[in-house]
Amino acid sequence: MVGTTNLWGEAGKVDVNAKPKLRVALVGCGGISGTHINGWKRLSPTAQIVACADPIEDRRHQRGEEIGLPRESRFPYLKDILKSGIEIDAVDCCTNNSAHAPVSIEALNHDLHVLCEKPTTTKPQLVRKIMAARDKAKNRIFMTAQHMRFEQKSLKLKEFLGGGILGDIYYARAQFLRRRYLPARIGFIDKTISGGGPCIDIGVHILDLTLHFMGYPEPVSVTAITPQKMAKRKDIRGWWGEWDRGKITVEDFAAGFIRFKNGGALTLECSWLTNMREPELTKITLMGTEAGAEWPELTIHGESNGSVTDTALKFPQDNTGGHAKEIEVFADAILTGKPSPVPAEQSLNVIRILDGLYRSHAAGKEVKV
Repeated sequence: MVGTTNLWGEAGKVDVNAKPKLRVALVGCGGISGTHINGWKRLSPTAQIVACADPIEDRRHQRGEEIGLPRESRFPYLKDILKSGIEIDAVDCCTNNSAHAPVSIEALNHDLHVLCEKPTTTKPQLVRKIMAARDKAKNRIFMTAQHMRFEQKSLKLKEFLGGGILGDIYYARAQFLRRRYLPARIGFIDKTISGGGPCIDIGVHILDLTLHFMGYPEPVSVTAITPQKMAKRKDIRGWWGEWDRGKITVEDFAAGFIRFKNGGALTLECSWLTNMREPELTKITLMGTEAGAEWPELTIHGESNGSVTDTALKFPQDNTGGHAKEIEVFADAILTGKPSPVPAEQSLNVIRILDGLYRSHAAGKEVKV
């Protein structure tokens, strides 16, 4: 089990005698926080949430009840937790996108470790501010919660690629496309809150994972389109419910071509509302000089002794989800002194590229990142 040490015991079971205990403050009690809570519960009592914060009172009390926190451990903001005298070691940031940077910086300025939901921020300069705060802190970890890296299929393919079987990966195609799954909540459709549409919501996942498989090459330029083509139409239905057509200010589709310093390239496609056959398509295609690979199919395509070959990776199944594993490896890194499982430098490249997509669309040409 990836990230597991004797802190957690076998197969994710908690060793009740393990020390020390990692004390966590959950900041942001919206939808994704429920998944994070379940992840932390797997590690209790070695690691556990001891306080939560959200400006919406009903929301913080709902999550507080789920966690089992006394009411005096539930607060509107992180600053209130810091003033309360409750001892914490780390912050799990599950706020809306626009609050990721200020919450992360505030936590790091108080010498706390930070797990921050994706996207790290909405602008590269904000990631750099987080990195500066991290560098000033006392050996603290900052990690972006890119849970798709920690799904079993991703872990197995990354491990397999570690031997260099693909050779030089010179091109990749990353797709995260949905037919009619637009998240209807205001936090997703108002750009001042979210920072963007499917680029920021789901594109960030498939882009990070593809770069992870490629060894995180340095991006140099982007050319892209990020239009809003479908989201204002009243005759388009959403399978997650209706959204306010008058308030949606983000794109509903994006496609971009990214060039890297090493000469390689990547095509990214993401959408909430595209007209296609499948309800949802998530796919990565890697093309290398020695072989190619496909995710999530986990197939390797090459040639041997004059014949093309197609190999399917097989392995024992582990039902632990990516969200739970990302929390486990974050806690494990803190308690065992390992580096961040998702370094901020890599997250910076993700945001540089996504920001480049929007700038390229606005300029109508290729832009440097």
